[in-house]
Amino acid sequence: MSATRTAQVQTKRRKRKESISKSAFRVKYLRRSRKLWNRYLNSRPWVNQLYESFLGIRPGQKIVDVGCGPGDFTRYLARLSEGNSKILGVDSNPESIKAGIADTKRAHLSHVVSYKLGDAYKIPIDDDYADLTCCRTLLMHLDDPLKAVREMARITKLGGHVVAVEQGKMGIYYDPNDKRFSRLSDQVWEAQLRGIRKLEGKEFRIGEKLPGIFQEAGLVDMKAEIQNNLYLASDPRQPLNDVKEELRFYLAFFKERMEKDRKYVVAGGLSNAKVSEYNKGYVSKIEGLLADDQKLRRDPTISTDALYIVSGMKPRQT
Repeated sequence: MSATRTAQVQTKRRKRKESISKSAFRVKYLRRSRKLWNRYLNSRPWVNQLYESFLGIRPGQKIVDVGCGPGDFTRYLARLSEGNSKILGVDSNPESIKAGIADTKRAHLSHVVSYKLGDAYKIPIDDDYADLTCCRTLLMHLDDPLKAVREMARITKLGGHVVAVEQGKMGIYYDPNDKRFSRLSDQVWEAQLRGIRKLEGKEFRIGEKLPGIFQEAGLVDMKAEIQNNLYLASDPRQPLNDVKEELRFYLAFFKERMEKDRKYVVAGGLSNAKVSEYNKGYVSKIEGLLADDQKLRRDPTISTDALYIVSGMKPRQT
């Protein structure tokens, strides 16, 4: 084998290992976050009411969840339908599909939920199949979200709906006891968004753009809602152990990602020194809160983020 061919094979193997590693990390992260998500839903019953009202799921519908990952949102749709609809999750990652099938079996939802391997740009489903086609935090990871929405519209029946749930710009982090770090946090996040856009052509805060993308994809009668998530550690409605579990989770995730994400922040215009200052400050702050229960329960830091829920109808006459 020539040196060039050997190098090509090695590069291919390295990329495959990196892909498998990223896939395993994604599945691991989503599984670890599931408990927190379910706890969040239980503490905020109006979230379920929002989705039930907005999605308008009816018995006998065919629903497709595109970019389903290991199926958390897919199973959520099944629960909203009370087992009266057929839900199909589609994802391009075999490991995610495998995890989704296993988790769905454990949740006793295999009779209504199934999975299929497929790409968001070429969904392996016939035209006009679904009554409702959804995606959740998928478009933010794509360099051509319009192409994916057009595919979602293709597989949706005339008069059916396409729904996307994506992050938007409504995000706040503010610590009144450390205004400098609060400003630095904003700078890091904005730089990271610019860096991702520059290096990968992806828009992580795509929520506000959804109505325009839907319209360009040929959808009509757009409607929108917002799911706003607010975090305040001193909120007495949250048990202390729950607060600490969440902080440990977010800290572990941050430590796993912080050096990998550095390239985006730097590409977005922030210096390496600033990134290091932020990383060190974040870890120090969270570890300090975890080490002192009284300090944690008095912490006035507030953070929010928002998910935009946008729907468009496939015209009955095309």
